[in-house]
Amino acid sequence: MIGHSEAMVQVGTLVRVLYPDYAAGILGRILARETSGRWIVKLEENPFEKSDEPLFLSLEETEFEVIEPQG
Repeated sequence: MIGHSEAMVQVGTLVRVLYPDYAAGILGRILARETSGRWIVKLEENPFEKSDEPLFLSLEETEFEVIEPQG
């Protein structure tokens, strides 16, 4: 049986970051799954002042929550 979160998490899914603290609460989109099972998330906004550069995080499934399942 596929795990609850595994069925919902896929490329394009909208998520809210729970950890790390500096990015908590920021929305992002799943871009890819790493071979380690972690997920690459591109944040919708950069939490660091004076930076318009996109920020990417490598997160475990426990470090974000699904806002909008893809599909």
